[in-house]
Amino acid sequence: MAGGHKGSSRSEDVDENVDDPTDATIVEQVLAGERMAFGLLVDRYQDRMFRYARHMGCDADQAGDAVQDSMVRAFRHLARCGDPDRFAGWLFRIVSNTCKSHLRRAGRNRPQPLDDFAATVPSEATGPDEALEAAEVRGRVRRALLELPHDQREALVLRYLEGRSVGEIEDITGLSTSAVKMRLKRGRDSLQGPLSSMNPNRRGHQNA
Repeated sequence: MAGGHKGSSRSEDVDENVDDPTDATIVEQVLAGERMAFGLLVDRYQDRMFRYARHMGCDADQAGDAVQDSMVRAFRHLARCGDPDRFAGWLFRIVSNTCKSHLRRAGRNRPQPLDDFAATVPSEATGPDEALEAAEVRGRVRRALLELPHDQREALVLRYLEGRSVGEIEDITGLSTSAVKMRLKRGRDSLQGPLSSMNPNRRGHQNA
């Protein structure tokens, strides 16, 4: 009986892996010739990368183009992904570089309307007044981010909006630990002025 139960558990594990394969598994499948499997990675990351591109300063059209271009590049150069377990970080790097190219061609980082930006960031506001205030705050944060140099904005977005660790930011940017921490510090220092007029009684806890 024990042996039969054990075999059933193993079968269930295999089924779960098939239903929700890891990034590394999908990368291996694509490199082995199952090219259509790359669509799973597109579905998994396109919305997240679009949001990241918006936070990096792209307008909606630029962000869509940047993500599409990045996915094509990732597919074409998938064999260059040194560690398939870190595919997400590798893709972040491609999107970051592509955003930089799109913004350079545009000539400058163009601030976007508050309503446009608010649509890319979920809100926990429970009423109309709270929702309006949250949109205003998000808009101010975005405008402040847009004023930062690209390297500082990239570090802050990855750390605080995308939740990446310092180690992951190292992998994405190719920087050392000390360089990442320096960019984060400079970025935080640069934001203090533009955001200093926000109500400290309601948002001071976020500085921790």
